Amino acid sequence: MKKHSRNFLRTGALAMAMTLMLSLTGCSSSGGATTPSKSSELDPKNPVTVTVWNYYNGDQLAAFEQMVEDFNSTVGLEKGIVVMTVSQGDITTLADSLLDSVEGKAGAQEIPTLAAVYSETAYILDQADALAPMDAYFTDEELTAYVPGFIDEGRFNENNELLQFPILKSTEIFTANKTDWEPFAADTDITLESLKTKEDLTAAAKTYYEWTDAQTPDIANDGKALYGRDSVGNYIYLGAYQLGHELFNVENGELTVDMDRDTFKTLWDNYYIPYINGYFGSYAKFSSEDAKTGKILALTSSSSGVSYLPTAVTLADDTTHDIEIYATKALPFANAENNAVVQQGASYCLLKATPAQQEGAVEFLKYSTDSERNLTFAVQSGYSPVTLAANTEEAITGSYSGDTSNAKDQNMLNALLISADVFNNDPAYATKPFNGSKDVRTTLESALKDTAVADRAAVVTALDSGSSLEDAVAQFTTDEYFDTWFNNLNDEVNALIKQ
Repeated sequence: MKKHSRNFLRTGALAMAMTLMLSLTGCSSSGGATTPSKSSELDPKNPVTVTVWNYYNGDQLAAFEQMVEDFNSTVGLEKGIVVMTVSQGDITTLADSLLDSVEGKAGAQEIPTLAAVYSETAYILDQADALAPMDAYFTDEELTAYVPGFIDEGRFNENNELLQFPILKSTEIFTANKTDWEPFAADTDITLESLKTKEDLTAAAKTYYEWTDAQTPDIANDGKALYGRDSVGNYIYLGAYQLGHELFNVENGELTVDMDRDTFKTLWDNYYIPYINGYFGSYAKFSSEDAKTGKILALTSSSSGVSYLPTAVTLADDTTHDIEIYATKALPFANAENNAVVQQGASYCLLKATPAQQEGAVEFLKYSTDSERNLTFAVQSGYSPVTLAANTEEAITGSYSGDTSNAKDQNMLNALLISADVFNNDPAYATKPFNGSKDVRTTLESALKDTAVADRAAVVTALDSGSSLEDAVAQFTTDEYFDTWFNNLNDEVNALIKQ
């Protein structure tokens, strides 16, 4: 309760700060937006400075800074725009610093013109009247060049205004250690290509646990986990949406909640149940780390994180062997009503500034998402480009400069091609923000993942005491246990939304 009260107070403080700022700068309530047909506010003889906050690091930051330099020496020079980019290090630091700046906290940095944020942060900023809608800067024809779901994600307030704009995106993909899977497939006929659904994966994980357990007949219940996943939140939100029950639908600022019991039971049966049995597992912070040590063979993770997948496995005895990675689109549920794929990654919001600064900022967004230029930036970063023209096999393979004889580079190319395929052929889905949405997502993820981890620990304790696996999990696999969990979760979610 106290946490949400602070969020409410912060939003109020942001709104007051923005009202004061706008009264001093003379910005209009619409943010000084101009339609494409109006004369330009830009003047090459009087350049405006556009400050862009990003969260990039390493190669991605270097590629972004090069693009900024190219812009400043071409379009920026021609039109009178100077872009200055500031890396805040990571997305959390950026969001916190941005909220502090808009609120006017002592010692805070000057408010940027553009900032890359997740939708929950954009929601707070919009509630504070700190954002300038971008609709007036784009024609309908211009917007049709982008992947539709990427644009739709930026529309979440009651006026359906475009408040966030994409530069890079990613999705989730299913990958596996093909090399070490082959002996398992030879004995069981369960090939990677035979996995079509999440239910197939759950069944395969059970067989794998039993297969590995049988290899040490003198040690009971030492079977190995087959699979892990990085984002349980994505599993819940996208899974429910695929099954025909969008948990939280926001239309014109109005929230509709659909916490369907049967949907959550399907989610439970294909994550919690295999997890407490030891068929699924999570040991390190990221599943790719578990794959590197051979603790799991398969995982679902971000397509942009493929560079972290192992090209070799090092076992507990310090022996190492090279592996080949199998990759495909994320597996759907057997009864999925749609083939939606998750889209993720921060998008840029436009902070209210002078009309010339806002126009200059949008010019930079358009420049950076020109298909060819955006494709170059994307493949250097391991992310997907945001236009339909750039998300094709021909465009990506033609732009990719990696050495495909190198396993790591080949894995990255495969991920980019899989992402392009799904973004062209499947609807891209992202949850829209609402009051309390950040805490609701945390609660849902914790409720499923943390419960599974805790109950697995209890099962392991029982196994160590001599119990059979069937007896150890018995108390956790009843409908009564699930319904208690589900009802409590409903109460928690409803309480967060109402605050």
